[in-house]
Amino acid sequence: MPSAPLRAYLARTRIPVTPTEAPLHLGFHLTVNGLSDIGRVRNRNEDSLALVPELGTAVIADGMGGHPGGHVASRIAAETAAAHLGTVLPVDHPVAPEAVSAQLSQAMAEAIMWAHGAVRSEGARDPVLDGMGTTLTAMTVDPPTGVFAIGHVGDSRIYRFRAGTLHQLTRDDTWVQQRVDASELTVDQAKRHPFGHMLTQCVGLPESPSPQILTGHVEPDDTYLLCTDGLTGMLEDERLREILAEAAADMNEGDRTERALQALIRQANLAGGHDNITAVLIFAS
Repeated sequence: MPSAPLRAYLARTRIPVTPTEAPLHLGFHLTVNGLSDIGRVRNRNEDSLALVPELGTAVIADGMGGHPGGHVASRIAAETAAAHLGTVLPVDHPVAPEAVSAQLSQAMAEAIMWAHGAVRSEGARDPVLDGMGTTLTAMTVDPPTGVFAIGHVGDSRIYRFRAGTLHQLTRDDTWVQQRVDASELTVDQAKRHPFGHMLTQCVGLPESPSPQILTGHVEPDDTYLLCTDGLTGMLEDERLREILAEAAADMNEGDRTERALQALIRQANLAGGHDNITAVLIFAS
């Protein structure tokens, strides 16, 4: 298995990740592909992604803008989380789906806390980086059973595209989302609010995060989109759905994800490209 640095891709400018299909002899066949772009405004890409296709695993991170070392925090978090998942996966089958779910959940929670500790340690080692932080969103799928686990901190997102419908699986860790949950803001008001990107938790700050850990089962032809807010801040959910639906018409799985990723990045840049843009697709068949 490749080392963690080789499996993890720090998105400094524009880094395409070659579509890789995880070879499976039973269960689900997975295609994992990712792309990151600096956008049209920023002078540095503070997003990072790490893919471990043979484990059905993808991690994205978005360094906190305005804080020292955001790009360093995102790289460390993505690499550390992916590396930890690589040490405890794959699941040793045969195992019941319920046990797989428990094992993946524990591994995901551990991966996020390992990432948090690694970012904190680097900040303590180098005073210039003190205070750096990042979002962290990860997904891993067990191919034989189709069980997945998601770990999430911050305002990057994971969506599921199934049977023509797009559904957001993660919940944003933001001040405006808290106001929406309390019925103090509408969704439309939250999108335009000046505090729209104020995080309520992230990886790397003194207070340890409480990650969202979600589990479920993939179905044939599911597509899962992991993305930073450089994408969702530029494109409405309906536009994301349209792009994924258009790509779904391609019968070649690798081409399908590649075309969809290129279209997502292109459309986000055409809409302004105000932030770094990172997207990963996991396609199950």
